[in-house]
Amino acid sequence: MTDIIFTFAIVNWNTRDLLDTCLASIFQTAGDEPVQVLVADNHSGDGSAEMVATRYPEVTLVRNERNLGFAGGHKALFQLSRGRYHILVNSDVRILPGALDCIRIRLDSDPEIGVLGGAMIGPDGQVQPSCRRFPTLWFQFLEASGLSRLFPRHPILNAYKMGDFNHLGSREVDQVMGSFFVIRDKLLQKIGKLDTAFFMYYEEVDYCLRCRKAGFKVFYEAGARVWHEGGGSSKKVKVATIRRTMRSMRHYFRKNRGRWTWFPLLVIVSLDLVTHSIHGIITQNRPLQTMKAFWLAAWDVATFERADL
Repeated sequence: MTDIIFTFAIVNWNTRDLLDTCLASIFQTAGDEPVQVLVADNHSGDGSAEMVATRYPEVTLVRNERNLGFAGGHKALFQLSRGRYHILVNSDVRILPGALDCIRIRLDSDPEIGVLGGAMIGPDGQVQPSCRRFPTLWFQFLEASGLSRLFPRHPILNAYKMGDFNHLGSREVDQVMGSFFVIRDKLLQKIGKLDTAFFMYYEEVDYCLRCRKAGFKVFYEAGARVWHEGGGSSKKVKVATIRRTMRSMRHYFRKNRGRWTWFPLLVIVSLDLVTHSIHGIITQNRPLQTMKAFWLAAWDVATFERADL
């Protein structure tokens, strides 16, 4: 049996054209190297699954009967994985030349790395911030207050998003973005899959924490460059996206910090409501929709709404 180095796993929901471009970049970058490519379609209505079946018969396609979210969609793909390195790839990502060689060299040379992320290049050609420290209540308060956005490069006020790190050098970090998320097979065998109690968001944060607790490192590799549009599926549903983010934040803190965190998180989400509503009114950027989203998010946190919805 041919040794598979890379397994690419993509969960898709209504991003047919982006998915087409993503798959083309994978096969173009891989060249003659055998790779395994897995796609789980979360009951898209735009013909995504049909496009994959027609244009990429070599791809293993899983058709879900409903939208299972990010972690739920990946569950079946983990079970099918045969690669030494399992790569979670969002459909709005394109693999750039040289990225796979860089990943293989880094991971082969350092067996202590369990999770690796690459440099995200945005549509403007700039490197997007994709590394963060693990969340704390203080960091979430700074985010909700708007101070981290006002001082994005400040080493304290934006410590959560590592405002003092320019992402031009490679280093060990707490967490990397789930849009392009490489997992070593030995880590996967040791700690298992993503927690499906998360529908979307914070599942990769939780996985990085589990990785660290298992004795492995999380690493940012600046030389592994991928193009990233951002928000391929989530930008379609702003209210649902904000609510899911807050539910997942609450679940992450409850799971890893304790049940008592629900009340300070409710205060933080309420502050989020105020600051984002003011920003929406000033900028005239859908203020009513923003207020609705954060009101519902605060209600979700207060009533312990499940994070996997």
